[in-house]
Amino acid sequence: MRAPEDGRHTILVVAMPNSVHTARWLNMVRAPDLRFVLLPVYEETLSASLAKSRVVRTLDDVAALDADEIGVFDTSVVPHHAVESMNVALAYETWRPPFFSAGVVFAQPLHLLEAIRLLRPALVHSMEIQMAGYLCLAVRQHSPAQFPPWLLSNWGSDIYLYRKLPDHRARLATIAQSIDAYLAECRRDVAIVRQMGFRGAVLPPTPASGGMAFEEAPRLQDLAPPSQRSEILVKGYHNWAGRALHILAALQLVAPVLQGRRIRIALAGPAVREMAAELTSATGLDIVCDSYLDSHADALERISEARITIGLGVSDGISTTLLEAMAMGSFPIQANTSCGCEWVKNGETGFMVSPHDIASLADAIARAASDDALVDAAAIYNRSTAEARWDATRNGRAMIGQYRGLVAGSARTNAGVVRK
Repeated sequence: MRAPEDGRHTILVVAMPNSVHTARWLNMVRAPDLRFVLLPVYEETLSASLAKSRVVRTLDDVAALDADEIGVFDTSVVPHHAVESMNVALAYETWRPPFFSAGVVFAQPLHLLEAIRLLRPALVHSMEIQMAGYLCLAVRQHSPAQFPPWLLSNWGSDIYLYRKLPDHRARLATIAQSIDAYLAECRRDVAIVRQMGFRGAVLPPTPASGGMAFEEAPRLQDLAPPSQRSEILVKGYHNWAGRALHILAALQLVAPVLQGRRIRIALAGPAVREMAAELTSATGLDIVCDSYLDSHADALERISEARITIGLGVSDGISTTLLEAMAMGSFPIQANTSCGCEWVKNGETGFMVSPHDIASLADAIARAASDDALVDAAAIYNRSTAEARWDATRNGRAMIGQYRGLVAGSARTNAGVVRK
């Protein structure tokens, strides 16, 4: 690989364009010696959180990017008939999440292969496995000599859950044996990918959300202590992983303890809203289903008003809601199928419970709702932990160093070789 004339290496990021995690990550890692170009895994408007981006089609376009600009590769430069021909040759079929509409248009192997050929990245970083990772694997297997070193991030349940599913198990093992470097959210998942045959470089686990700008956030001492807060915040997902209906069942079991407290449900779907209404009628609990908040500052403010924040699911990585609760002093209750145990002390600074054990969840809610000393002490520890491990400036600086190391290692390995 030949270094670019201006010394700025290109990193091709394959990721979801509308994901706030993608945006926060790219905002966090900008550096004068690195260019980042996003290959969207499907056609969608970029996240509003992504600062300064420009469409790129050629190497000259990439060279013209300002130091603080992100390039976005224009997949329309690749002829549609050629895309289809390659898909037939590879027998490639896009993996579509079951909750995506049929009209979503996904990037295909030739789009990625042409982005590599035209833009000559020093590194490919796929963020998320089932869409971005499977796409990269198809190209890596088809054109291994043309594929740059590959860093793979897994988000949330990408490995922890999907390795249990027959349709995904073999493909995940092939990915583990194909990537050059691996970035997990959880130490838990490093062990799993090693068991699948991965032998490359492991980067320090980092949340997919990157980090929080603590310099812009309220100080813990400027917020009401959790013991003086009257609200309980519930993450309202009930879907392929989320189990919000189980949370509502647990709330019903301890309804007498919660009288006088407001329960706010964020991101509630129709089934959750219906059950919340029935629970209100049956118990007299004050339950409100909140609308989606576009502003991250507003979402944090909502969490800062909660004594307890509850999220439950059959699988997760490190939940961003958990991290936000830790940062804002809200006592977290989370499913033990996440890696929250790597962040909180179970029973002291948070509760990790089985998503299938409603009685234990009810007991955890009752204790957190009544033990003032517990929630106040937890707030101090959790904020300190979040500032140490989820700070955007610190994590960005560390990740830039990791990118530089991967690029330098690739340059040494490929010394004298010009990528065609």
